[in-house]
Amino acid sequence: MITEFLSLLCLGLSLGFEDEKKNETLTKPYLSALPSPVVEQGRNVTLRCLGHRHNVTFMLGKLQDSGYRQEQRSAGYEAEFLLTHLERKDAGTYFCAYKTMDSQEWSEESEHLQLEVTGEKGSFRTSHSKLPQQEAMDADSSDLERTSVSVNPQGVSYADRNPKAPPAAASVPRRGAPRILAV
Repeated sequence: MITEFLSLLCLGLSLGFEDEKKNETLTKPYLSALPSPVVEQGRNVTLRCLGHRHNVTFMLGKLQDSGYRQEQRSAGYEAEFLLTHLERKDAGTYFCAYKTMDSQEWSEESEHLQLEVTGEKGSFRTSHSKLPQQEAMDADSSDLERTSVSVNPQGVSYADRNPKAPPAAASVPRRGAPRILAV
């Protein structure tokens, strides 16, 4: 009699635990873009979704396109979604979510990530420097621009264009392909 009671008690507790796991609330994941959320047309970007559980299915969605959805199973805590040969239509607001094997519901959506696709393929060249601040000259056949490139602690480069005249010592050919000169 006690054996039957203990067996039923164990069965009831295990079923209750399974129901609890199915109804658990999953915390919001984190979405990032590598190397940057601003990408030149024709290039690739990796959108990385980082969750709080392992052995889950991750989903990447696009706010402006309800039909856009990529899913990826992961044994770890993250999934990487590679977007290749980006076009302007790939720009937009992305988010990710995840669900465990036991749950039927997705987690809360990550914070939205704005992906920007800039310029035409091969129309803008950049140079990278390990220095915190770098001045460069971008020569064009009609005028000159000064570009300031800075790198933040996470290794992301940002470029700000300033239409101010170049320093008097700078000398750049007026014809031919554009060049970037370090000052």
